[in-house]
Amino acid sequence: MGIDEKARERAILDVTAQLLLRHGYNKVTMSDVADTVGLNRKLVYLLFPSKDALIKALLLRELNTYAEVWNRYLESDPLGGTVASVYRGLLTTLKQLPLMTAMYTRDEQTFGKYLSRPGNFFAYWPPDPGPTREYLQEMQEIGVIRQDINAKAMAFILDALTPSILSALSSHTKVPLDDSTMPDQPSFDELVETVADLCECLLTPKAGANLEAGKAMMRRKIEEAQAQLTERNNQ
Repeated sequence: MGIDEKARERAILDVTAQLLLRHGYNKVTMSDVADTVGLNRKLVYLLFPSKDALIKALLLRELNTYAEVWNRYLESDPLGGTVASVYRGLLTTLKQLPLMTAMYTRDEQTFGKYLSRPGNFFAYWPPDPGPTREYLQEMQEIGVIRQDINAKAMAFILDALTPSILSALSSHTKVPLDDSTMPDQPSFDELVETVADLCECLLTPKAGANLEAGKAMMRRKIEEAQAQLTERNNQ
């Protein structure tokens, strides 16, 4: 029976994700990865020529997983296509993916020196200008959000809120959201629903949003983002 290279690659990436979240980039070595997955270190290097190449492949896989999970949420949500649904889906999906949360917040305990490495994954992700403003402006153009809303200001507000909520999901946060010892602190779900409700009240046109147009735009955005990242990582 031939060796399943794809299965071996998945195992290496799975182990790397666990070690990265537990110990951080600075402490994880290729030997740690090989030992944990039960492979000779040379076999790991055959698939990933360096530690940074391994991390880059892992982050690309995580981003693709995130897009797939978010897309399924979008399709299953009866209100999928509205800004409220997109925001709710984004945060709900990130709650399931701790590594993706660390990526969004540029968590220093997770990524350490990698954040300053030349050509690191974060040098071109997320793209500039901020995708939130571009997204809201396009949603205005297709009639999903109100025309009288200042998309630039709203994007700034949402981009300021999201990292604060996500940082509390990090495994390195001293007082995480949903901590039962902090009854006066809102839960993650309460924060997500409150921000989603605000988006619904502030942004949805009185006549209602064109959900199919919103969904179609989000599908296109996800596909474009995945294609761009794949192309850049293959360069």
